[in-house]
Amino acid sequence: MSTVDELIINRFWIRSYPPEIRPDIEVPEKGYHELFLESAEKRSNKVAVIFAGSELTYGLMLDSALRVAGYLESIGVREGDRVSIVLPNSPQFIAAYFGILMRGAAVVPINPLYKAGEINYMLGKSRTKVVFTLDLFQDEVLKAVEGTSVEKVIVSNIADHLPPAKRVLGKLLRKVPSKPIRRNRMVETYRRVLSSSPISKEEVVRVDPSTTPAAICFTSGTTGLPKGAVLTHRNLVANIHQSYEVAKTVLSEDETVLAVLPFFHIYGQTAIMGIGLTFGFRLVVVPRPNVDEILDLIERYKITVVFGVPALYNAMISSPRFRREIFSHVKLCVSGADKLHEEIAKRFENATGIRITEGYGLTETSPVTHLNPPGRVKVGSIGLPVPSTMAWVFKLDANVPVGVGQDGELAISGPQVMDGYLEDPEANKAAFFTLFGRRWFRTGDIAKVDEEGYFYIIERKKDLIKYKGWSIYPAEVENVVLKHEAVQAVGVVGVPDVEVGERVAMFVVLKPEYRGKVREEDLMEWCRQNLAPFQVPHRIFFKDE
Repeated sequence: MSTVDELIINRFWIRSYPPEIRPDIEVPEKGYHELFLESAEKRSNKVAVIFAGSELTYGLMLDSALRVAGYLESIGVREGDRVSIVLPNSPQFIAAYFGILMRGAAVVPINPLYKAGEINYMLGKSRTKVVFTLDLFQDEVLKAVEGTSVEKVIVSNIADHLPPAKRVLGKLLRKVPSKPIRRNRMVETYRRVLSSSPISKEEVVRVDPSTTPAAICFTSGTTGLPKGAVLTHRNLVANIHQSYEVAKTVLSEDETVLAVLPFFHIYGQTAIMGIGLTFGFRLVVVPRPNVDEILDLIERYKITVVFGVPALYNAMISSPRFRREIFSHVKLCVSGADKLHEEIAKRFENATGIRITEGYGLTETSPVTHLNPPGRVKVGSIGLPVPSTMAWVFKLDANVPVGVGQDGELAISGPQVMDGYLEDPEANKAAFFTLFGRRWFRTGDIAKVDEEGYFYIIERKKDLIKYKGWSIYPAEVENVVLKHEAVQAVGVVGVPDVEVGERVAMFVVLKPEYRGKVREEDLMEWCRQNLAPFQVPHRIFFKDE
């Protein structure tokens, strides 16, 4: 056995775990909805959700979920059926999500900003039977259900969980966006669902968590049609406990979480809904991201935990409304879903005094595979593999592990790795391989690991730019350009070119005080001084955002 093989099998990175973190966790033999049910029963009178200024208790959210399950039972939804949610972050998303699972069906979460064609593909591929949506999105959804197996569309207004007086007044003052619901034999109102008889707690479906799908999440991919990642109850339950095992070092039982990342994304379902509701936190639910509103909510509700993406952290400290005091109660800021440039991390820490805890994951891994221990953050690193997880870096297009410090494709093995892509044997064959008697998933990300077991994402394999045979990592170029005093945000892409393969194109947002003063040539000259010749962009485009 090689030295590298021993490092992987022995999971040498666990030596870098703080003593409070266990290398392995026991995954409860329960469905995801059972975690929520037990938590809600224990905390019936505690506030679970703050939405549009109203507080909803765990008991109320549980009752709503049981009513959703009761309604679904009444219209013939059976165990193993699929039900789609085309909703923004809202109490009804949470109630629908857990109500669907309590009925034994699988959730198919869909981005509500998608158009009919995209929604139609996902509804058809998943063989969805029922759709939950919002009145504002009903036109696209009703077009999308044509030619599919959908039998019922349940339409909600964003204010359906608010008190009656606030609901009516909000509509009169036009503070609550709404559209008349297009009633027909297929359409039912969410208010009608909430008036249904709930199933009893004893009637909640108990599932085999290892084999029963909980969510089918479509990944956008970079080429071809989206693929449906089938995530079992065990996948999600495992990931909730894996992630919490690392984060618990700084958490109490009384946290207030900013729930702004979309629930239709697996990051929102597991990290925010899953951890938050399983362990009794308050979720400040935000349906539509607005930086100034987000800053106001963080301050007003004394937010203690922020789950964000790099663009959100950069936008918050770039806002004219930003003040350091806004973050005075925040104890944990987690970043995922995209590479966190070191420059943005440093800017945020300088502005707030808080070091962002970067993590990493994919839809296919429920999503978290790596996380920096909050007390041992390495800026620029995605952190250590979470408990009960194996991870390593392999030669590109080969199942051969490389050494510490070498670049290669990151692969993951653990209980959070999906069952597979929905009805796509070719994709599954390409995604998985077996090594050390374990099943591994290829992430498509180029990474490396250091001598302490911390991993670093260098670039998406598909985003690699090839210029005259040179390999250019967009993230590396972006991080250098972000050091320029005038640059607020930057994005680098490769543009196909017959002569050289690909040329570098750069899109730049300047800080407000530099707009109109810094020209393309100024920034191009700076790039020549700070980048290798083959990394210098061919063109720079200035954008407002």
